[in-house]
Amino acid sequence: MSSRSSAIRGVSVEDLEAWMPARGGGRRRVLVVGGNWMDHGEPVLAAIASMYSGADEVILAVPNKLADAARCASPDVLVMPIPDQKLTKGAARWVLDHVPDLDAAYLGAGMKDAGGGAQLARELSSRGARLVLGHWLWDRESLGQVRGSHPLLVHEGGHFERELGAPSDAEGVRRVALELDLVALVEGQSWVASDGREVLTHPRGIRADPAGLLSVIGGIAAGLLALGMDGLRAAASAAAIAELAADSLSSRRGLHWGASALLEELPSIMARFDRVEVGGGGHEPKG
Repeated sequence: MSSRSSAIRGVSVEDLEAWMPARGGGRRRVLVVGGNWMDHGEPVLAAIASMYSGADEVILAVPNKLADAARCASPDVLVMPIPDQKLTKGAARWVLDHVPDLDAAYLGAGMKDAGGGAQLARELSSRGARLVLGHWLWDRESLGQVRGSHPLLVHEGGHFERELGAPSDAEGVRRVALELDLVALVEGQSWVASDGREVLTHPRGIRADPAGLLSVIGGIAAGLLALGMDGLRAAASAAAIAELAADSLSSRRGLHWGASALLEELPSIMARFDRVEVGGGGHEPKG
């Protein structure tokens, strides 16, 4: 049997139960960088999703013109205004000079790169932060500049095909992940996640497809990375958790909801997989 056919499999609820890391053992901190002059929603969605999925503290870095809107959107995240409207080298340096130690970072929730993206990613990775990259900020050239940091890339299928030159099916995603030394999660006819070797898939339901969905999924993945889940499982789990939340929401609202409503479902979905550390380092189910 070829490696191509033997390495593809679907993700189940039982997988999520087995993969979910335990909570506890120190505060987990996530940075979200994003936003643009007309969109404060993408980074806020990502920040709250990362908090619900594993982060104990979330720092949200947005252009200074969006800082008040971001603060009003949620009292649960710390807001860091950055001086530029795009991710310039100066903005990257500003963030690096002001963030504490991080467990994970999600870079590019609605923000465009202006020369600072790779600099920020490389430095955060060297400090031990695990990276989730949103497709707004990253193209093939910039991804090549962060080779070695083993990031998790979240991409929409059509953009993936245009920008990275590969089909958004299992083999195309696997090939790009192998070539660029990353984990890719791509939204196509199904969710496809690959680290260049194994491929994990999850079906997409017949449901609303609101703007901001990929930011929610990127935020979930960042929270799971902060907890210590490996990149491939974090990618596949983020997609599966979002689909479970969407199914729950759709059962009551049909096709009539947005990405912020999806956030409301995440705590009850995540509670199904809660594990907490107990004395002696063991784990026990909770909830």
